[in-house]
Amino acid sequence: MRLRNLQFLLALIALLAAAGAVSAQSGRRSSGSTTTTTTTTTPSVSGPKTVEKKPALEPRVRMLVGINGRSPNTTIPYYIFDTVLDTCMRRLEEAEIVVVNSGGNTFDRGQAIKAAKKETIRYVVMLEVGRDYEDPSNATSNSPGELYIEFMVFEPETAKVKKSGGVHNRSYQPGRIPIPLPGKAPAYSEYAVKQAAQAAADRILEAFDIKIM
Repeated sequence: MRLRNLQFLLALIALLAAAGAVSAQSGRRSSGSTTTTTTTTTPSVSGPKTVEKKPALEPRVRMLVGINGRSPNTTIPYYIFDTVLDTCMRRLEEAEIVVVNSGGNTFDRGQAIKAAKKETIRYVVMLEVGRDYEDPSNATSNSPGELYIEFMVFEPETAKVKKSGGVHNRSYQPGRIPIPLPGKAPAYSEYAVKQAAQAAADRILEAFDIKIM
């Protein structure tokens, strides 16, 4: 009887020892584990840097520009009027605060005044092209003479003249004006015509205290 009790006690002790060993091993596994921390790396952005654009200047002066180029008595080639109008408008548009619209090439004084009275914001600019002669007796259709560009700036609503003036093309001649053959339309230096038109535009801008650098 004693022997049986002793065997039972030994078996119980062995069972408890095995259970303790399993628990200890489980604890070691648990305590030995480490927590992995994930670090997020922000990828570097490659490529050109974004440059902030400067805001566009608000237009301060608006203009309607036309030219009187269909006079039945003129002997100036019609392409001259188109060249003057186009060159003058391009020059005016070089000023960032100026907005220009075309009034066409049949824009006479009466039409300019009527247009100005209808406007509430835009100034109306009328251009005219004529020519002078050193010798009035040689004022023939084949004689180029000296071109001049006149301008008038009308205020909106009132049609009052804000500024007027003229520019001659003689100062802009890089050489002599070519003389056409008899029976042909007079020929002019394109360079001189464009330079005179740009000078007229600069004088128009002076009325608004604007200077193109």
